[in-house]
Amino acid sequence: MIAPSRLWIFSDLHQDCPENAWDPAAHAPAGGFDVAVVAGDVHMPLTRALDWLGERLPGVPTVYVPGNHDFWWDRGEERYTIRDQIEQGRDRSAALGITLLMDDAVTLDGTRFVGGTLWTDFRLGSFGLTHGMRTAQGRDGMVDYRRIRTGPSSRHRIEPEEVLAMHRRTRAYIEAEFGQVHGGPTVVVTHHAPHPDSLPSAHAHLAWCDASDLTDLIAERGPDLWVHGHVHHHADYQVGRTRIVCNARGHIDEDTRFLAGMVVEAG
Repeated sequence: MIAPSRLWIFSDLHQDCPENAWDPAAHAPAGGFDVAVVAGDVHMPLTRALDWLGERLPGVPTVYVPGNHDFWWDRGEERYTIRDQIEQGRDRSAALGITLLMDDAVTLDGTRFVGGTLWTDFRLGSFGLTHGMRTAQGRDGMVDYRRIRTGPSSRHRIEPEEVLAMHRRTRAYIEAEFGQVHGGPTVVVTHHAPHPDSLPSAHAHLAWCDASDLTDLIAERGPDLWVHGHVHHHADYQVGRTRIVCNARGHIDEDTRFLAGMVVEAG
């Protein structure tokens, strides 16, 4: 019988901010681990996040899911788009030996990893889809809609409709993958949260940009573990038979209850 994989879980390091400097190699779990599972927002953009991980964890089996910050324009001379980063990220991760999940699945030592960014469906705690999308893009909304480009100029910015479409594609992919027979543990990795219990308050302003309520999917399909990031708040709870974990470091001035060497068994 194959022993369950030991997963070192972390996310949201935000290394594009110098004050957040953190070296994962210095905090590797003392008892060892099999796979590092990193749920996004390590650096900006995606290609730099992958390089950063590759330099600090060379040869370490690593699963990475991009966060929303992975697609922000860094205001540099290279006016890359979200599509550029998706394409270049696949090439870079392959060269570095990092498993990049963007609506993908892979089996490592008997454990199936399924994942993608997930984004959100704008419904959690909002007053409907129109309200959720409008406030997400509004003056007090998410910076994503000012920093994620879809074309070469500042006028080409991502729209909520595109984000919703990406959410639906990722959800459909995860659900379809659940339908494939697999004899070992299944771990879902996303950046955005799949359940309101991951949030300090499901009724907070813009909660609909942080999480979706996938209770029905989780309860029906029952993956062993669901790892996410994005929410700068430690979470570890159960929905049906599924354990949901967020271990986000966040920014240096935040009290996120981050556990530097957190290891979770896959099944």
